[in-house]
Parts: sequence; C-alpha cells; structure tokens
Amino acid sequence: MDDMISMALSLHGAFIVLMLLLLAWMLWTIKSQERFEKNSRKYEAISLYHRATLGALFFTGLVVMAVLHFHVAWSAYLMVIVILHMSATSIKESLLYKKTRFKDATSLATFHQYIWKKYRIDTVLLIVMTGVAYAVSLS
Repeated sequence: MDDMISMALSLHGAFIVLMLLLLAWMLWTIKSQERFEKNSRKYEAISLYHRATLGALFFTGLVVMAVLHFHVAWSAYLMVIVILHMSATSIKESLLYKKTRFKDATSLATFHQYIWKKYRIDTVLLIVMTGVAYAVSLS
C-alpha cells in the first residue's frame, strides 16, 4: 500500500511540474505573439496538452485521495477547488476561442486579454497551492 501511495504522489508531483512548464510555455507564447492568427495552431496544440495534463492532474489527485481512503488534509480539498477553477476557466476559454473571429480585432483582443489573465492566475494558483501542500506535508 505504501508503494502505491508513493507512486501516486510522485506521478501527481510530476504532473504538477509538467503543468507549470506548460503554463510557462503558454504565457511565453501568448506574450511573444505579434499576430495571434498566425500562431493559432501553436496555441491550439499547447491548449490541448494543457487540458490533457489538467485531466491527468485531476485523476492522479483522485487516486491519491482514494488510496488514502479520503482521509486527507484540508489542503487536498483546496487542491480540488483549484483544479475545478482551472477546468471551468478552460471551458470558458474554449468557448471564447470558438467565438473569436480572427478578422475582428476587438474579439481577438478580448480573447487574447482573457487567456493572458487566465494563464497568469492559473500559474499563481498552482504555485501557491503547491507551496501550501508542501508546507502542510512538512508539519
């Protein structure tokens, strides 16, 4: 049982690191783009990896909670709230992307502003949540 818990925790940690790398890549891509319509395929690819990693992060978190028989600290429930927030904003992002017309500058600017804000908030939330979880595990 201890092997299963340690494997689930290490996978969960690996997906957190992967998510942070993807968020950094997405922020760099969004910031460095001069014309979003040219790089929309790159955005779509990174966004697909982001959603897949988000699903894997949620799944490994559920596995960790299940192995511990849902007797977890308050920080685990806070993690679930953060993941649900990231999922909800990703759904909104997807809906906004479908409505974006690349010839219309205002809809493109609105979408660009939303994803810039969304990924910055996601990065801060993930870093803070990881720090809180690490601090709780030390005590």
